[in-house]
Amino acid sequence: LSCRYYSRRGVCVPTCRFTEGDPREFSQGGECSECHPECERIDGGATCNGSGADTCTRCAHYRDGPHCV
Repeated sequence: LSCRYYSRRGVCVPTCRFTEGDPREFSQGGECSECHPECERIDGGATCNGSGADTCTRCAHYRDGPHCV
């Protein structure tokens, strides 16, 4: 399967939920993946840039070193 833009769980989609929609997502290799649950949802901006609790733009609760907890 090869998608023109992005893929979400094997389905081709025009975009990932980078700045709107729920849950917020990031893209890695053209695949839309969900941000970690401890990442604070940011309206109009990227919520994360990876899947881990250390890739959040801002934490929903607290930060322990590089990780949101």
